[in-house]
Amino acid sequence: MKLKAGASPSVKAALAALFAAAALLAALPGAAAAQTDTLRVTLAEMLQSAGQANPMLRAARNAAEAAEGQRLASLAGFLPHLSMSEMFSRSNDPVYAFGTKLRQSIFSERDFAMSALNFPAPISNYSTRFVLQQPIFNGGRAWNGRRMADSYSQAAQKAAGYTAEETAFQVRKAYYSALLARESVVVLDAALTAARSHKHQAERMSAEGLATRADELKASVRVAELEQKRIAAANSVTVAGEYLKLASGVHDNRPVLPLDSLDAAAFNAPLDSLIAFALASHGQLAAADQAAQAAGYGAKAALGSLIPSLNGFAQYERDSQDAFGKDGDNWMVGVSLDWNFFDGLGSVGNVKSARAMREKALNEAAMLRHKVEVDVREAWLNLQAAGKQIEVARGARDEAGESLRIVENQYREGLASITDLLDTEAAATGAGLNYSAALYEYNLSLAGLRLATGGYPIND
Repeated sequence: MKLKAGASPSVKAALAALFAAAALLAALPGAAAAQTDTLRVTLAEMLQSAGQANPMLRAARNAAEAAEGQRLASLAGFLPHLSMSEMFSRSNDPVYAFGTKLRQSIFSERDFAMSALNFPAPISNYSTRFVLQQPIFNGGRAWNGRRMADSYSQAAQKAAGYTAEETAFQVRKAYYSALLARESVVVLDAALTAARSHKHQAERMSAEGLATRADELKASVRVAELEQKRIAAANSVTVAGEYLKLASGVHDNRPVLPLDSLDAAAFNAPLDSLIAFALASHGQLAAADQAAQAAGYGAKAALGSLIPSLNGFAQYERDSQDAFGKDGDNWMVGVSLDWNFFDGLGSVGNVKSARAMREKALNEAAMLRHKVEVDVREAWLNLQAAGKQIEVARGARDEAGESLRIVENQYREGLASITDLLDTEAAATGAGLNYSAALYEYNLSLAGLRLATGGYPIND
């Protein structure tokens, strides 16, 4: 961190003391061990960790894998189905016994005897059967089902991509929050150093009869107020670190120390180009478009249920008195035409429902397209406002520092009251915190613009 020209001597001294203390601690024996008790991370490291370990992102990728599995399963409407079965049966049913002996090739002349035909002895049969079925035509259900599954698979992949963008945004937000909390502690530490100096000065002047006991008390109250704020800010550092670990999928009990700093990276891109990029690249919008396309294929597939289907089949069977034996065998080939021309209006209802779902998906995609445009405009406007706020906050911080320097000199000369001094110090501290907050808002707006556009290339 660089000290700006015009900053008050007390603030400069406080920051210098902080950095000197940090250097001293780093040089002490055991400092290396202390550093190992802190999880020191950069934004790039946290983004990389989230890409690998964030559970929500991994779940989205699992959903894409599941959709790809359904896409593979859709080939069943085109490829042959081959099955094998082994069945055991035993009966004295006359028809069964007669047919079983024929299939086992053990039928003889004595089996034509009336008693044998009417009252056969129980017979066992092991039937080994191989069946091949081949879809030939099914009213377009297989073709449209395949295209529907392909569209859903692409939708799931696009959705997973957008989840990755959302995850990255949450990581950036948590990281910038940790940076803001850390910067707030730095500002408050400097303010505490200045406030304690003011308290000491009030005590000295009171002892010399140049100030009153009330001045001492006012300075003490200000120190206590800053100590409370410092405690809250330090707690915010810890809490922000926990949320950063949550977003990044990091399981580590150590406190987080972000190594980057808040700054205002320059970004200039016309709004029209950002909107065009979003409409072409936004993962959520692409997923909605693919889902609408899939719903259209689903409506066509439902219509195919009203059309006759044609399938071929082939069967080979072996029958024996022993398992997997071959006393006799037979085969059969053929085609079947099936037409369920009335199923109680079930197919008609499915067609109507599928068409309604197609229109619903189209309307949702259209609404999302409009929302993406609005989100990009909002994010762009927020970024412009945040950039202007930085300039205002920087000027206010510098002016407040100069004002504090002047009032400190006036108080030492007895030309200003302790109230003037404390009010000016509070204003300087608030201006410092506001400047850090403005940098945070700018970086968060930049991350929001990246998310709204679906990944527009922006340097962190």
